[in-house]
Amino acid sequence: MRKLTRNSMIAGAAAVAALGLTAIPASAATWTVTGGTSITGTNSTTLVAKDVTTGAAISCTKSSASGTAKNGTGLSGTGIASLTAVSFSSPANPGGWCSGPAGITVQVTPGTLPWSFNAVTPTSTGATGTLTGVTATIVGSDGCHASVTGPGGGTGTINGSYNNSGSLSVSGGNLTVKTVDANCDPTLINPGDSIALQGSYTISPVLHITSP
Repeated sequence: MRKLTRNSMIAGAAAVAALGLTAIPASAATWTVTGGTSITGTNSTTLVAKDVTTGAAISCTKSSASGTAKNGTGLSGTGIASLTAVSFSSPANPGGWCSGPAGITVQVTPGTLPWSFNAVTPTSTGATGTLTGVTATIVGSDGCHASVTGPGGGTGTINGSYNNSGSLSVSGGNLTVKTVDANCDPTLINPGDSIALQGSYTISPVLHITSP
């Protein structure tokens, strides 16, 4: 993105959790989940993805996700919910692409799905956890193409916090830029750069997650 990311970098999705990230394993606790098996998530704040290394950022005013949640008792925290569709956009922009700097727009496309939400630590209002399996690609209106994965090219993880009022917050992650092409401005994005997310989603129907 020879211009694309002077403040523009990917988001992934994320549809989608207070995520500060570092591959946190699901806990050995058991969980009870009620509320519904088919779920949707819609962003309640603008989703922002920032290249931590360069400071470049992009924002998506609209993001949604859909998938399934496990309901029952004695559940493992691993894969307590699964997202099978995730999208990111800014409908006011040409083509609905997300916003970057200086009028540049950015298309953000999730990689392989599903992404899994794993409950890790009980809280007084729900649970903290991780969103795993995350990858994404971005294309800038200036021709820059880049890919985002986890460290080493595997899938990435995002840290999240779910509130039993139906709110899922995201803030951080171990997402890393894997590849960039010759059109990408090296002052804005480079292989190995860290990407952090910030945003929140409203989950419907409201799930109630407790442990035990």
